[in-house]
Amino acid sequence: MSVRPKHERTNPDEETRIASKQLHAICFEHHIRMGMTRVVTETEYACPEPHCGVRYSTSNGYFIAPDHGQLESYLTPRVTCPRDGQPMYLAEINQEKRAFRLWRCPQCDSSRTNEEGLVSHIP
Repeated sequence: MSVRPKHERTNPDEETRIASKQLHAICFEHHIRMGMTRVVTETEYACPEPHCGVRYSTSNGYFIAPDHGQLESYLTPRVTCPRDGQPMYLAEINQEKRAFRLWRCPQCDSSRTNEEGLVSHIP
């Protein structure tokens, strides 16, 4: 019997809640807000910059979707939520502090930064 990874163990109601919630994902390459798209059965976020293949989905995290159809996940951020294992998205950057990154979990809304670790938004 195979065990699914923790971040894949969501019930259908939870998946619907996540999909219906508008995330404010930022492209890690261009530092601009990504737009929501719908691909087959899953909501994805795509960088609006021409010729940028950066995408984010709640099940896969960040990935590159080049024109020729192959998905590439190397050299993309892999930040996961320590609470539920869900791939986190880049929610905020600071232009004055170039190294600052705020990551948010699409499932439990916890956030973490590269400076302080997990910051809980749930009591």
